[in-house]
Amino acid sequence: MISVIVPCYNSTQMLNRLVDETRKIFRRLQISDYEFVLVNDCSPNLESCERILKLGRENPDIKVIDLAKNTGQANAQLTALNYAEGDIIINMDDDMQTHPANIPVLLEKLEEGYDLVLGKYKKKRHSAFRNLLTKMDNVFEHIVMGKPRGLDFTSFWVTRKYIRDELIHYTHPYAFMEGLFLRTAGKIANVEIEHFDRTEGKSGYNLKKLVKLWSNFTNFTVFPLRIAGVLGITFSLIGFVAALVVGIRKILDPSMVAGYASIICFMMIFFGVVLLFMGVIGEYVGRIFMCINSAPQFVVKQTINVKQTEENS
Repeated sequence: MISVIVPCYNSTQMLNRLVDETRKIFRRLQISDYEFVLVNDCSPNLESCERILKLGRENPDIKVIDLAKNTGQANAQLTALNYAEGDIIINMDDDMQTHPANIPVLLEKLEEGYDLVLGKYKKKRHSAFRNLLTKMDNVFEHIVMGKPRGLDFTSFWVTRKYIRDELIHYTHPYAFMEGLFLRTAGKIANVEIEHFDRTEGKSGYNLKKLVKLWSNFTNFTVFPLRIAGVLGITFSLIGFVAALVVGIRKILDPSMVAGYASIICFMMIFFGVVLLFMGVIGEYVGRIFMCINSAPQFVVKQTINVKQTEENS
């Protein structure tokens, strides 16, 4: 079986087209055993909510998970994975930018023995600003998380059941799919696909949401804390050497006037660094507290076409 999981937020009529086009692709590939898992991530648009619920009521092969609270795309994906039963899982967006026409290419690459295959867009249909953020994020993840150079993480991916079985063991609220995949899948590949234009609606991601999503990397690496330690030692040594130089110069030239301006500048730099990394450490401590406090990853309001045994598992 193939499970197609789709996190949904303020979905437009394109969601209906996504389901229809995906079914056409499966018929062309002679695949008859499949399911859809749609997760309504507490869309504020009531029309969108009703559209998703209607799809579930009218189609027995479509599972609908209606969340009581907005959790973000990564947590919505993990919610869907908890209900997916397929041996192969495909993740897609609800706006048809990740077009079903690319599914055969991803499945073909997966059959070469990979654990995870991600679509790599030939040309992204995002704004220049968002593309710039993506490039910066790629460099950051390579340095901090050890992501291989040239590997792109996108929201159009296909993986296998044993990867899914491991991913759902992560039950904490701050999910970060790149971190989960990097620590779970051994053989990861990209395959070039077409990124289609959005014909309806607009992206739910603004700068604030992108930064919030990006900050979840702290759950999967201690690299920033190591940077803090190295910088702390470095600045301590610089301060010690500077103190020696000033002391020696004062001994050699007692008339030398102390530079108050330079002292203030150094204090601002050092205290700025201290406050910065206090914030980083505070972010870690806060997330540890939330995890220990058992903050829910997702809260299910209602489900459609989901067996009772699955809901209790």
